[in-house]
Amino acid sequence: MSAPRYVVDTSVVVQYLVEDDNTPQVTGLFAACFDSEISLWAPDYCLVECTNVLWKRVVFDDHSLETTNQIVANLDRLPLTTIPAIRLLSRAMLIGTAQRLAIYDCLFIALAEELDCPLITVDRKQAVAAEAAGVDLKAIADFTPAS
Repeated sequence: MSAPRYVVDTSVVVQYLVEDDNTPQVTGLFAACFDSEISLWAPDYCLVECTNVLWKRVVFDDHSLETTNQIVANLDRLPLTTIPAIRLLSRAMLIGTAQRLAIYDCLFIALAEELDCPLITVDRKQAVAAEAAGVDLKAIADFTPAS
């Protein structure tokens, strides 16, 4: 039997990279993935969005460029299976126009729909749109913080 799979959006992945409210649960989620208990999926665009969040921290919050660049250099080590965003764009457009949600957020919904698996997000607007599109959600609170 294969491991359960989930689509994770940038609002979750970035909390694995930098400390935030849900970092303990996100760390538990990623630990389960490293232990092959689950598999995590995302559009390849997720890594661009994560890099943009990290860039903002350097430019606007005076975080260390050197430390941030080390995080960016290791993004390919995240236990994520990425799918080319290009193949999700048509469906993301339909979801986005119906839900009035940005396409980059709809890519994650479209992927969860394509894989027929739950989406994990802490973005409330994205969660509402996902539910409206018939995509199941998995709460980050369901994951035990890593010790």
